[in-house]
Amino acid sequence: MNSAVLLAALAAIVTMGQAPVVNAVVEHRAVANGLAREVEAIAQQGRTVWVGYRVPIARPRGERLNDAGCCSRCRLEPPTELVMLLKVDRSGVLEIRPEAVDCDIDASGAPLVWLDNVRPDESVAWLAGVAKDPLRPSGLADRALTGLALHASPAAVPVLLDYARTGVTAQVKGRALVWLAQRAADESIPAITAAIDTDPDTQVKKQAVFAVSQLPKDESVPRLIDLARSHRNPEVRRQAFFWLGQSKDPRAIEFFASILSK
Repeated sequence: MNSAVLLAALAAIVTMGQAPVVNAVVEHRAVANGLAREVEAIAQQGRTVWVGYRVPIARPRGERLNDAGCCSRCRLEPPTELVMLLKVDRSGVLEIRPEAVDCDIDASGAPLVWLDNVRPDESVAWLAGVAKDPLRPSGLADRALTGLALHASPAAVPVLLDYARTGVTAQVKGRALVWLAQRAADESIPAITAAIDTDPDTQVKKQAVFAVSQLPKDESVPRLIDLARSHRNPEVRRQAFFWLGQSKDPRAIEFFASILSK
């Protein structure tokens, strides 16, 4: 890429207030007919291209969007917006990356179609379709689920509840339960309880117990103690003991002491 094109791309980024993507060939589009149709139209152009947009971000308890921590530039305040990056070609969506706006992303000269005025509810609906499609690779579905869970839109919570109950794989169910616990504790408890008590998949049960550990401490610790003390499933009890130990809560220590003293 020559310097004039790079400078033009960088100028577009600054003036339009978009994601901190550098070294990209940027094309702006307004979403006129819905996000799903816009992404499909871009994919059908027959080239491999990144598509990006931004929406308000939720900050679930205990969840870090960028696991590596500070990524070349860190801000004192948490980010308020989520950047969704989608890699597409004629075959469909190849990759999904939800990113915080305080991370610099080097596009290495790749084309980037930046979508303006994306409605958060439309984004949730589109990502929900990707996450629930049994033909999608599991990694892609998981990133779609992560992306929609980080949307501040209230529309994300009922989608997560649906996936927790009817997800096509144990991984989808388990991840939805964990996100629910971090994001909407009150709404999540019936779904978590049902997964622990009735789901036939042990992996879902384990993720459900982990989800309990992600509830606020005054909710999670008593529930974990009850599970460890009396649940009929030995794996559920084992997981409850483990997450109680990780909590370092005085109530958990007292519970362990009472068991050892018997």
